[in-house]
Amino acid sequence: MRGIMTKLKSFFGYAWALAALPIVLATFIGLNTWAKGLAEVTGVKISPWYSGGEVERVVPHDGYKTTINKPVFQGLVRERKQGFVQLKWTPNNSQSLPLVIDEEIDLDGDGKMDFGVRLDTRTDEARLNPYSSNVVSVNQVLNLGEERAVRVKLTNPRRLPPTARSQP
Repeated sequence: MRGIMTKLKSFFGYAWALAALPIVLATFIGLNTWAKGLAEVTGVKISPWYSGGEVERVVPHDGYKTTINKPVFQGLVRERKQGFVQLKWTPNNSQSLPLVIDEEIDLDGDGKMDFGVRLDTRTDEARLNPYSSNVVSVNQVLNLGEERAVRVKLTNPRRLPPTARSQP
């Protein structure tokens, strides 16, 4: 009787393992689908610190376009003192980016340029000409295959002391 019980337990153990195998495989194969579905249901969004923020506007050029994102200052509890703005250059169709991109950017739409950026697409080196006191430096140059992106470090004008805000 004891031998039969041992064999019966082994049989059910192996049967359970075989029955669970398709469930485990389906879970891992569909993991991306499950994750997307869970994110949609819960309303979870990718952090703008990772994605570069929402697109503010797109500026077309001959052969490429410039995507300017909204400045990112988002913090866990409140806005941070420093953040960044991401610029991305994408070639049109099967073209490639120019060897040098030189562009002036008006972030706040007040008609005055906030900074100029010059990007060498061969070496991925960027130079910044700040015209506003809120523009700090080039934080990062990202080589995205045919595309290039630059993150420009900014100070948050809403987190400056009142005396610093009133100065031109």
